[in-house]
Parts: sequence; structure tokens; C-alpha cells
Amino acid sequence: MTDLQPPPPETTPPRPRRWLRVVLVLSLAANLAVAGLVFGAWVSHDGKRGPDGPRGDKDRIVRELGFGPYARAIPREGREGMKAAIEARRSGLRANRDALRSAFEATLATLRAEPFDRAAMAAQMETQRSAIADSQKIGHEILLDRLEAMSPEERAEFADRLERGLGREPGKRKKRD
Repeated sequence: MTDLQPPPPETTPPRPRRWLRVVLVLSLAANLAVAGLVFGAWVSHDGKRGPDGPRGDKDRIVRELGFGPYARAIPREGREGMKAAIEARRSGLRANRDALRSAFEATLATLRAEPFDRAAMAAQMETQRSAIADSQKIGHEILLDRLEAMSPEERAEFADRLERGLGREPGKRKKRD
């Protein structure tokens, strides 16, 4: 009986570790969340940008002209009416945009160069500032022409929309500290 060997241990497959299962579930959840966000953005994209309506060159131009809160106060129909004035100044606006693009290209090269050339960077920033100021000047002239053509009632409505855009209730003065 000395030949008896103990019975071989039962070979049961090892249980997967609990943390591995948790990691896999979290990974799947994250992937599904990202896929859902992408799909949702794709399905809901209807070519609009907020309350201002369709995307397009004219809205981009309105922003580039430096209208700031004035642009939000102009009703959509008013922006359509300004399109002719913007088109008439298109060449000047394009020149400013091209100058700005060139200045930024030069800026990127200057930023990557060694040693840093402060004078070159200052000149490029001045070119950028000048192009932006020229575009804003054109925009302000177009806006002033539009405001001048409005009736007193239309200007009052514009003022109310501008005031709401600034986060204030129309007709109420801001309290001083």
C-alpha cells in the first residue's frame, strides 16, 4: 500500500479577479458614453448655431467686424439687411483677414525660432492689432449707418436687446457699489 498516491487535486479554472471585471465594465461604459456623445452631436447637428440661426459667412463676418454685444442685439432680419453693406466692403475685409493670417504665420515661425526675436514678435503683434482695428472700424461704420437708418422705436428696441445682452433688465440702471 505504499504505492498509493494521493488523489490529484481537482483542477478548477481560476476565478477572474473582481477588479478586472470592474475595469472592463467601466471601459465599456466610457466607450458607450463617447459613442453616444458623437452620435448625439451628429444627429442633432442641423446647421444652426444658437439663437442666431444658420451658420454662414455673414455671421462670421459680423463677429469679425468687432460688433461684440451689438451683434447679438441686431435681430436676424437686421443682419440680413447689413449683408449688402458688408459685401460692399468685402475687399477691405479680405485684405485685413489676409494680413492677419500672414502675421500669424510669421508669429508661429518667430515663436519657434531660437533665439527669440522680441522686436519681430512686437512688429507681428502690431500688424495683427492694426488688421483687427481696421476690420472693427469698417464694422462700426456699417453699424452706425444701420443705427442711423432706424426709426426711434427701432433704436429703442435695439437698446433693450443690447441691455438684455449685457445681462441687465431693460430700463433699469445698474446699482453702484
